[in-house]
Amino acid sequence: MPHIVTIAVVEHHSLVRRGLASLLSGLPLAELIAVVAEPSELNRVLPRPDVVVLGPPPGSERSLEVAVDHLAGLGKVLVVADFTRPLVTTALRAGAFGCVTRESGDDELVEALTTVARGGVHISPALAPRLRAELRAPSMAAPAVLARREVETLRWLAAGMTHRQIARRMDLTEATVSTYVKRIRNKLGVGNKADLTRKAIELGLGPEGSDVLSEGRRVGDRV
Repeated sequence: MPHIVTIAVVEHHSLVRRGLASLLSGLPLAELIAVVAEPSELNRVLPRPDVVVLGPPPGSERSLEVAVDHLAGLGKVLVVADFTRPLVTTALRAGAFGCVTRESGDDELVEALTTVARGGVHISPALAPRLRAELRAPSMAAPAVLARREVETLRWLAAGMTHRQIARRMDLTEATVSTYVKRIRNKLGVGNKADLTRKAIELGLGPEGSDVLSEGRRVGDRV
């Protein structure tokens, strides 16, 4: 039997909230279990949703970070915002699995939900220039514990490459790449590829000019 993805909507704007509810309630293989205005209202919802669609209220970077951090403990968070002020990297660092704009079409929102529900990371193509700019801004350096080749491997993992593709790119065997990935996970204390992707972004290791990011392809599929 196919898995039914459960979805909750947290959106402060009533018109947008109703629009999201109307769209999501009609999706096949999905069940809308809650539609609320504030993150705290979701605490009482059981069972926990697979995906939380968050439309954050206008405010500071900190308010977005707090909202995402809270909701990340309840389900996988997909942020829907205009991103004129909040940073994409702020949402991802706080634990979001995806970011799309309020101008995104229905098809992209459904694609983002599908990717996030599987544990992948989805970045809207419209946000790619902003994300690249944020990644190029001065940021913390990669941890000294990562060797140069491990840093390079992490960069290509964040771009959505498979072990085989990374092996070709770095002129290594696939087994060597797998060894690097295991070391990176152990050193950074992360488990799946979505966590690795967020960590790479946090460390400023997103590949400049990446076709994967520019086209908004899924980067959280099987490693």
